[in-house]
Amino acid sequence: MTLNSTRRSFLHAAGAGLGVAVLPKANARVLGANDRINVGVIGLGARGSYLLQAAVERGRTKGDVQVVAVCDVYQRRLTRGTEVAPGAKPYVYHEELLARTDLDAVMIATPDHWHAPITLRAFESARDVYCEKPMTHTVEQAAQVVRKARELKRILQVGVQSLSWSKWHKAKDAIAAGMLGQVVCCHGTYSRNDPEGDWNWPIDADAGPNAGGEAHIDWKQWLGPAPKRPFDADRFFRFRKYWDYSGGIATDLHYHTVAPFHLAVKNEHPTRVVGMGGLWIYSDGREVPDTFLNAADYPSKFSVLVQSSQNNAYGPVTMIRGQHATMLLGDDWEGRELDHIRIVPEKPFAEEFLKKHGKDEIIIPGAGNEGDARHVDNFFDCIRSRQQPVCDADLSYKVMVHIGLAVRSYREGKVFYFDPVREKVLISVPS
Repeated sequence: MTLNSTRRSFLHAAGAGLGVAVLPKANARVLGANDRINVGVIGLGARGSYLLQAAVERGRTKGDVQVVAVCDVYQRRLTRGTEVAPGAKPYVYHEELLARTDLDAVMIATPDHWHAPITLRAFESARDVYCEKPMTHTVEQAAQVVRKARELKRILQVGVQSLSWSKWHKAKDAIAAGMLGQVVCCHGTYSRNDPEGDWNWPIDADAGPNAGGEAHIDWKQWLGPAPKRPFDADRFFRFRKYWDYSGGIATDLHYHTVAPFHLAVKNEHPTRVVGMGGLWIYSDGREVPDTFLNAADYPSKFSVLVQSSQNNAYGPVTMIRGQHATMLLGDDWEGRELDHIRIVPEKPFAEEFLKKHGKDEIIIPGAGNEGDARHVDNFFDCIRSRQQPVCDADLSYKVMVHIGLAVRSYREGKVFYFDPVREKVLISVPS
């Protein structure tokens, strides 16, 4: 796509920050019972390609969704996107995609640093948003997004697929029924071990900003609000290794682990957060740690501990520990999945547990991995019903406070506190 210099300058300036007033607001299209939801997909890498396929499949099976636009700064990916969604118009610049008058929603699968700017722009142009996790790159951006979602009554679904499974809703019901007693701690993990280096995805050697045709990458547009620097193929194809575009393990993997605890136990802001770890094995130029731990305390008097490594795939078992019993949930992401939830009483309360439930322990069936499609379906169903989805803006914001402050703690060597009433980050202990 060729743009004149004036138009190009305008688009890049518009993407440089979080301001969203540069494009005219569009009126929300009122969907009739038989109208299809018109969708644009922004970012067509691995996750974006999946979301594109999911939207196309939804349209094929239920006939209520159609992909009308696709967007990516890498021409090869953009071409593939139009092949998956025939008839969808291709865009290099998401600003142009969002200027359409027929869009109802966008699905965002860009690097983390673009999540907030595109989401805010989509809200202002009256679109609902499915955004891959993390919700945003920073805590401050998350606060902006949740305020705008509330103000404009937009739907936001963040891509934590397991929140659409029966598993975590059954866990929530059991906890609410008092089966564990007072919850005191949640333990989780998401670990892997790739000898070649996690996130060292293939690099297309011919691709770059100076290449033509299918190999062309608009590097300036890709950087957007991130610090300016010369093209680096490793940063483009392996962005999760660098702080400018990602929070590393915390925002890629721990978001999947912390969010379910918010659903099952209590969705509230943490009050104290710490992050630890380091680059213990990898020496490939990455900035983010290959082993990361975070811990947080919550107002309802429980703690969350998540520890992961990219050098050892066997992390601690996921569990929710209560005074009266422990809930064992297996691991969604490490090959130790369970198709059930197991609740085991603590010894001092075993007799009471047996009298109340008639069993020495309880097995809750139907709690296995149910795939990703349910989460995408939940988003599209909520666009029509105007109900909030399972991983909505409020839950995602509170998870982002935990995740984002853990990253800052690791990078700055500080313990961070958060005032949940004023929604303010503190470094010293609150008075």
